[in-house]
Amino acid sequence: MTAISQDYQPDLSRELKRVEPYDFGLLMAVLMLLGLGAVLVYSATITDDALAGDGEATLRTHLTHIFLGIVTMVGGMAFPYRRWKQLVYPILAGVMFLLVMVIFFGTEAGHARRWLRVPGFSIQPAEMAKLAFVIFLAYSLAKKAERIVHFSVAFIPHLLVCSVFIFLCLFQPDFGTCVILVFIMFAMLFVAGTRLAYISLAGCVGLFMGLQAIAMNDMRAGRVMAFIDPWAHRTDRGYQMVNSLIAFGSGGVTGQSLGFGGQTITGFLPEGHTDFILSVMGEQLGLIGVTSIIVLFAFVLMRGIRIATNARDDFGRFLAFGITLLIIMQAVINMMVATALIPTKGLTLPFVSYGGSSMLTCCLGIGILLSISRDISIGKMSNFGVPVPDETQAKPKRKRSRRRKKTPRQLPLEEVIG
Repeated sequence: MTAISQDYQPDLSRELKRVEPYDFGLLMAVLMLLGLGAVLVYSATITDDALAGDGEATLRTHLTHIFLGIVTMVGGMAFPYRRWKQLVYPILAGVMFLLVMVIFFGTEAGHARRWLRVPGFSIQPAEMAKLAFVIFLAYSLAKKAERIVHFSVAFIPHLLVCSVFIFLCLFQPDFGTCVILVFIMFAMLFVAGTRLAYISLAGCVGLFMGLQAIAMNDMRAGRVMAFIDPWAHRTDRGYQMVNSLIAFGSGGVTGQSLGFGGQTITGFLPEGHTDFILSVMGEQLGLIGVTSIIVLFAFVLMRGIRIATNARDDFGRFLAFGITLLIIMQAVINMMVATALIPTKGLTLPFVSYGGSSMLTCCLGIGILLSISRDISIGKMSNFGVPVPDETQAKPKRKRSRRRKKTPRQLPLEEVIG
């Protein structure tokens, strides 16, 4: 046997570059949600009555979305999160351009024009706008951290960008995205240290404008009236809400098992594979299945907050908090709509519902969160004396050593003559 030298010292810096830890718990929770979503989408579209089309084709499309989402997540994990600072303004400009394109060339479905048809697939720029706005807020708040207590610094630039997004989304119309953008802005400003008086004043103004937008639109006002008394509107605006409640009630504790359920299979629950996927879970897997989804999202919230509090810079903290808030808030709104706690809104359940744009955006957000968690782990390793290079800076160029030409040694005059 070969004897090992006592002078052997492991190269920790090389091992650190090879093993780069991520938040494994967060990754597993998201993968479990993706798996549950694939099962529920197929179970909700297994018959022609539940979906006007081919259920297997819907499943294949959803699996394609999951595959592209995982690829996007891996890309977000490999891309150092600090480099998103350099892409903030190009991302904002690109998303705004797509939102303008939707107004003129968008595809209309369900009394809304929110999709851009591209050969082979369609995209929903409003989903991209949410993540783009979070990245912009994280960059701006980290840059102005010491001056964030001033009203002009805290609200003017952020409110301007938010207003542009809201103006473009109202043309679709997409009132739900507008509410999410405003809520994210106030929450991130509060976390950044903006005075509560400023946030309260702006919140009151925003609430008044939101109520005016509801009152001036017959469709939004009708949804509110159906929410107040859904059984009185069970044949029109309250149809989805009533059938969703029936689905939850018929599922009980254990559910009617996958592939069964009167509301889902017979098609009485419309959009069961998209906006009301939780109702499908409640009918087929019961309270146990719904609780499992709630627990998984609670775990994602816990890990996201942990990443935000342990991030090594302000940009990472704000970015992790904003992404976590975006995913969890959309999940909570979807669950509250399915259980008739708020008026109906066209928001999908992240990672679970059918929808390509939402899937890619949420998976990219998780990839960024995992990238921040990797940076946290590397920072902990650096505390043990392992040098960690800064990924945001280019590698320094090696200076070429200039050798002086050797000049012939001059001999004394006596030696030359003699």
